Amino acid sequence: MPHARLPQAVLSALALTLTGLATPFAATADAEPLFATYDAESSVTVDSTPYTQMIRALTANERGRTLVAYDVAHAQALPFFTEYADYLAAVPVEQLNRDEQLAYWLNTRNFLLIKAIAEERRVRGYKKKRGTPSDPGSFWTESRITVAGTALSLQDIEQGILFAGWDEPNIIFGLYQGVRGGPSQPQRPFTGADVHDKLADAAARFGADTRNLRVRGDKVRISSYFDWYLPLAYKNDETALRTHIASLVQPKHQDLVRTDAKLDRRNFSTEFEQYQARQASVGSGSSGGGSVSRGGFGS
Repeated sequence: MPHARLPQAVLSALALTLTGLATPFAATADAEPLFATYDAESSVTVDSTPYTQMIRALTANERGRTLVAYDVAHAQALPFFTEYADYLAAVPVEQLNRDEQLAYWLNTRNFLLIKAIAEERRVRGYKKKRGTPSDPGSFWTESRITVAGTALSLQDIEQGILFAGWDEPNIIFGLYQGVRGGPSQPQRPFTGADVHDKLADAAARFGADTRNLRVRGDKVRISSYFDWYLPLAYKNDETALRTHIASLVQPKHQDLVRTDAKLDRRNFSTEFEQYQARQASVGSGSSGGGSVSRGGFGS
């Protein structure tokens, strides 16, 4: 069955919403170095409405995971991706407060990954292109956006901005990876008002999956996804890693995780993950592998 097309109304709504976005603030010429400064009193917010509509238009929910229909994105959404990336590049980040900055960088990083994958059409050798946080592949090191004159790759945003700027290990659960074993693409963009709560929710969902974290008797098994970010999120400190994992288990298991148990690693799946419209009959609301929720792809 051929892939379903995005309804014209959805595409028109995306275009109109984006057209209405102006450069939201005037940059300050004498500001301190970008990304190191912020306005603690600022109530300015970044408009993520187009991103919200994009997620609704180009994703489906299957087994609790938000899957992106990359073939449809490639065919129909690339002009929108380019225009919204330009909008994000024009945001003077130093005029945001810290929580709004954190939300901005998480959203920008995830959006740029979706855009990059969609542009590829067919992503071959994704595991090699992705690499790891400590040894990133070409996909992560290629410049994806220029903000305030600074060209940034996905790796730059992760290492040089997010983990360098925030002591928040739950960031690892807000980073969509495009693989089955990593965190799912967030269903809604982060905002400054909810970014910490949403990261905590993402951590709880990741930890609740026994493929990622399981305590049985005196044995603790964890996904090796935690090790991916050991240098960035935990500064290679096993104690910090244990403390974070302990926050994700039941109170009765926390001491075991913090000090006593050996942490057995389980390799997580690095298989590329996407939604394909042929998985479901158009209009049926179901597929052979799971249900397509309302508000997902094609709605």
